[in-house]
Amino acid sequence: MKKITQKSLTKACVTMALLSMLCLAGCGQDEKLGLPPRDGVAPAPPANISVENINGGAIISFTAPDDEDLLCVVASYMINGKERTTKASPYMNKLTVDGFGAEGEYQVFLKSVDKSKNESQPVTVPIHPSTPPVKQIFESLSILNSFGGIKLYWENVMGTNIIVEVFRKDGDEWVSVENFYSNSVNGQASIRGFAPEPVTFRFRIRDRWDNYSDFLITDNLPLEEKQLDKSKFREVAALPGDIPPLGSYVISKIWDGKWGVSATFWHGASNPNNMGRTATFDMGQKAKISRFKQYQRTDNAVWIYGHNNLKHYKIYGCDALTPEMYAGGYPDPDNASYTLPTFDGWTEIMEVWCHKPSGDSGVVTNDDKEYILAGDEHEVPIEAPPFRYVRILVLENWSGGNIAQMDEITFWGQIIE
Repeated sequence: MKKITQKSLTKACVTMALLSMLCLAGCGQDEKLGLPPRDGVAPAPPANISVENINGGAIISFTAPDDEDLLCVVASYMINGKERTTKASPYMNKLTVDGFGAEGEYQVFLKSVDKSKNESQPVTVPIHPSTPPVKQIFESLSILNSFGGIKLYWENVMGTNIIVEVFRKDGDEWVSVENFYSNSVNGQASIRGFAPEPVTFRFRIRDRWDNYSDFLITDNLPLEEKQLDKSKFREVAALPGDIPPLGSYVISKIWDGKWGVSATFWHGASNPNNMGRTATFDMGQKAKISRFKQYQRTDNAVWIYGHNNLKHYKIYGCDALTPEMYAGGYPDPDNASYTLPTFDGWTEIMEVWCHKPSGDSGVVTNDDKEYILAGDEHEVPIEAPPFRYVRILVLENWSGGNIAQMDEITFWGQIIE
């Protein structure tokens, strides 16, 4: 049996005393955790209240009470039969109330709340919201006939979260076609899949508070969309600035109906003394173009999103080539033997950046490969005019230069003549 000595007894007593002190200290800390007990004293209400009315709401400024116990200032109000609240912390001197679906006078009740959940007497604040966003956006809504359907445009200057509801008439019924969710300042959307036959649509704007605009009803005739007949495509005499081909890799390779195999692509000359920046050809038919697909050279996997495949370029169009176009051009200050192109008589149709699903990095993913093998597709702006002749201005390839190669290009649209 272990013998208990005076020394060991003293040591045990000291240890017990220390444990008791720690326990008391811990108990003291526990008492300080959480919210303080209810004091039963309500804070003063907000003062010095002013209102700035905005579209569908108001910004309410105030002076919060000087109260150490203040938790927040709360605004409560009714929207479409439901009570809504907006809170401001003790460090804020204003809050915004919104969601009112019509102009007029509304009552907002403002009160102070402290940490003990005591509430001040409410202060009634009348507000007069101006035109709500759903009505503003509705007034800007415009509809254009497009390929296989229609194109919608609207302005949403406040960036409000909205839904654009689209219906079509089916006999005496209205059938939902699509709902577009957006907060874009310059919104647009497309409805496709319709035959080139008359169809009646109606449109409405809705917000997250279930405020609605009026209905806009339009009669539309979707444009017919066909793939352009590539057998009509032709080479043309080179214009100033056009890229000479590298050997047998001539421009007609891009409409031979073959891609992804060896020697079926167009490639511009790589000699710096001959290097051009444009390629011009004749589609053999005037058309209002809806979209196109550009196929990269992919006969070797190393070329995918690399080498001289096009990354950034512009497309121009015109109805006819004129002598003035052939007389144009001016010397390149960095290369006296080369003439830069001019674009007198041409209309810029669009600027194009090749799409890469994974982003602009050096890594090529399986998604990237799957996308590019199916063709890099771009929609042509509906406001672009019809044209017959195409001119491509090469701005950058995937290796950072402006030497160009392309395997195939396919256009769709409505044939004009």
